[in-house]
Amino acid sequence: MPYKEIVTARVVSRQNHQPVSGAAVRVYDKDLVLDDFLGEATTDADGHFSITFSSDDFQGQVTGFEARPDIFVKVTNPATGKTTKSKVFEELTGSLTRNDAEEIMNLGDVEVD
Repeated sequence: MPYKEIVTARVVSRQNHQPVSGAAVRVYDKDLVLDDFLGEATTDADGHFSITFSSDDFQGQVTGFEARPDIFVKVTNPATGKTTKSKVFEELTGSLTRNDAEEIMNLGDVEVD
């Protein structure tokens, strides 16, 4: 049975650690052959974003093959036009909150150039 995954984070500038509003964020599941695109969002005035996806989006046809997604984020800074790729959060490590219907993962601050 599929369940919801929610990835949240705050995008900040690498130079001054201030929130970056209006940044384009794309979330992926890192795989051996082809990375799974999980969703996209735009950061709010405080640099926060939230992306919701289903466990089916990263497990594919073989349910249970991949217990947890290996998440990475690509962020395009609207001020510089540069795209930064985050580290890979293996097995969706980080601050995880679970309930019966969903798992919420907060990646913390993601820095961009």
